[in-house]
Amino acid sequence: MTPSGDDLDAGAHPVNDLESVVSVADGSAISTGRGAAAYSRLPPGSHTFKARHLVVYVGLEPAPGVSATVGEGDGESHDAPAGGIILKPAHLEARLHLSRARESSIIVYPDRSLKELALQQFGAAEADLKPPALGTVDHTALRVAQLLKAELTKEHGPSEFYVEHLIAILGVHLLHAYASQEKEPKQFGGGLARKSARSLQDFLSANLARKISVSELAALANLSPKHFTQAFRRTFGRSPHRYLLDLRLDHAARLLAEGKLTIADVAYLSGFSSQSHLTAALKKYRGTTPTRLRASI
Repeated sequence: MTPSGDDLDAGAHPVNDLESVVSVADGSAISTGRGAAAYSRLPPGSHTFKARHLVVYVGLEPAPGVSATVGEGDGESHDAPAGGIILKPAHLEARLHLSRARESSIIVYPDRSLKELALQQFGAAEADLKPPALGTVDHTALRVAQLLKAELTKEHGPSEFYVEHLIAILGVHLLHAYASQEKEPKQFGGGLARKSARSLQDFLSANLARKISVSELAALANLSPKHFTQAFRRTFGRSPHRYLLDLRLDHAARLLAEGKLTIADVAYLSGFSSQSHLTAALKKYRGTTPTRLRASI
């Protein structure tokens, strides 16, 4: 992602796309294993976004006289509210004109990151993101963008772990809100059938809070527990236990980020037997604790 007049190396790491913007704006950026994010105050004028990655721009404040285009065509000037989102697919160029400086959060997703999220969510690594109509207000994206701003502007610097999870949360939202699923999930050699893989994902997502056994999952797939475990690992690259644990930890992280529930309630709603069980799992697999994760918001 680069302002007008600057060239971008097509093979650059996504954080370089962000630095090309924040170098001329008052802001900060961070790169994580999931993607890169920045808070900036883009100056007035025209900006051309050319990065060969998915770029998400979210306005944090209302702005009059905004004009934007994705791909070919001419932009129409409009008064943009807070939460206005621009989604620039990797293969298209986007242009943005601001009549005055505007606070914004900018997120860049490498192709690998979106494929991993799509595989986890839909059982297929391919998901075609369709940019929403210009002027669309996305309240979920705005909330994540606000959390990114708060984290990136901390006096002692942002937590890479927390930013990475916010990027993942936004990525999952984008896939559910703007992706079209035209391809069937890929079936790996010796893995689960496409329909079974999709059904199991839906079942696990809907039943995170209760105890689930391998035997129950195997019955849903019409396989013996032994064959099911082997097929599940070939399909998802993880054991059923680890896959479910990751789903529960991701769900707990989202609830903790919202800050509305006690840690004990978050543990219960995420399928952990107790607050101490959640704390131990977060510490072992994510290198943090519920208290530290919540304090980083």
